[in-house]
Amino acid sequence: MTQRMDPATVLGPFDGTEIESGGYRYRLTREGDRFLSEGPDPDLLMYWVQGRKTNPPPNLPRIQLPVVMATGSHHYQTYWVPSPRHPGILQTLPLVYLRETRQWAPREAAFVHGPDDPERFVTQWNHHCIQCHSTGGNPGLDTPSGELRTQVAELGISCESCHGPGGAHVDLRRSLPKGEKPDTERIINPADLSPERSSEVCGQCHGVFLHKDDFAFEFAQHGILYRPGEVLERTRHYPRFPREGSPESAWADLRQNPQFFRNRWWPDGQMMAGGREFSAQRETGCHVRGGMSCLTCHSMHSSDPDDQLRCDRSPVASCLECHREEAYTRNLSAHTHHRPGSSGSDCLNCHMPHTAYALFKAIRNHQISSPTVSPVERGTPPNACNLCHIDRTLEWTQDWLARWYNRKPAAPVVSREPISAVADTLLRGNAAQRIIAAWHLGWEPALKVGGGSWVAPVLSTALLDDYGAVRFVAARSLQVQPGSPGTRVDFLAPERDRRRAIREILSRQGGTSNLTAEAADCSDERLRFPDGRPDLKRIQSLLESQNPSSVTISE
Repeated sequence: MTQRMDPATVLGPFDGTEIESGGYRYRLTREGDRFLSEGPDPDLLMYWVQGRKTNPPPNLPRIQLPVVMATGSHHYQTYWVPSPRHPGILQTLPLVYLRETRQWAPREAAFVHGPDDPERFVTQWNHHCIQCHSTGGNPGLDTPSGELRTQVAELGISCESCHGPGGAHVDLRRSLPKGEKPDTERIINPADLSPERSSEVCGQCHGVFLHKDDFAFEFAQHGILYRPGEVLERTRHYPRFPREGSPESAWADLRQNPQFFRNRWWPDGQMMAGGREFSAQRETGCHVRGGMSCLTCHSMHSSDPDDQLRCDRSPVASCLECHREEAYTRNLSAHTHHRPGSSGSDCLNCHMPHTAYALFKAIRNHQISSPTVSPVERGTPPNACNLCHIDRTLEWTQDWLARWYNRKPAAPVVSREPISAVADTLLRGNAAQRIIAAWHLGWEPALKVGGGSWVAPVLSTALLDDYGAVRFVAARSLQVQPGSPGTRVDFLAPERDRRRAIREILSRQGGTSNLTAEAADCSDERLRFPDGRPDLKRIQSLLESQNPSSVTISE
């Protein structure tokens, strides 16, 4: 939620705290109901970011500015300061307050952004974030001056974001005698639209899009052009990851800007960035042929505000509206090969695994599919089977998929080492793969199926990850491990403190702090010796071949 700064809703303490981001120090203070930030001149910092120049110089002049707006409330909150030179322009403080751990974090540690991505530090409200964090947002480009006279109908997402202009509806209701119902409400109700149009209401924000060239300038001058119930792609272009049979235009998009796709999709075309569920859903047959819409599972008014899942039925019950065959109902185990009611018989765990990322957590991928096996070197996340069976190898999964579903790959996957696929992903994968693996090593269904004392030594290695978000997720997952419940490690602590925490974790698991210790026996697929000790030498060897490529997830 975006709102003006108010003592009742501001989460972060403005009490003289100092935080460093990008090599600069920021000091946050408060004078009565005014919130203030002292730090480098944001205009000069943005000059370097927008120009994609080298890192800003260390001696930017410091300036104190009022903090005028906050965005976020469920997971974290970020803050906005005005430009000292251009009235109306708002830029983020490169700081985030984390609600879960009650601490400030530099922006570059709170998001998965590669070290070569200049936007890891700051972004602007007026032409970017305004599109999905306000209602009726208008950048307000003034052509003669070139300045932005930005306006919004309301901060945050309100009724008209989903229902369209409400003036006629309000006037009608006010004109009627009390208790009388009109023949028509004169307003859009997404529940009354076709599945395609209804999902587009959500897709105006929860999708990957660009303004079409013919309408980009109109948006800059007059604001959001889409109205609920209209065809969403009239004024916008929603890129689609190309695959066999895709039109040439999709391949052209990929060739023109491959980095744009790398920041949002996995290499196999699955959606990687959370918050882009519309772009994922529109690729699935359940939506294209089956009539599934966002409202099949979600409700805006009768749901928990975090996931907004319908209260009147479970997501699995939504699946069974169409999949009514006996194999999915009375004889479920014949299809799933798992006990009814178990996590292995939950449709979503197999066909909508948590392989998208945003907000410090893995999110269910809405591109409904069936598990396929792929080695970590391909840059894809672990398959749904291994995300539950976290202690099993890819070859194990490949074998059972062939036995149960006759799904035999043209070229069988052979891992570099026969170890847990999730452990292999955490140790050798890229940053996107590592954060998905770290989250699943703390996921309750996975821990019940394949967890144990082997997890903590492997997971603790991620406390030294170069990406702050990976460290955060790993630290959270460590809190629920057997033998170390409640273990709390500050993901922003100096490296020496994090190394000390790793030594303490290893000591509880029968390991040593020396990651080069000699191995006397062969360890198993969980990287443990027969006596239960972690194979630290093997773990270190895998870490040394970790994929160092720069990764950005545009959540």
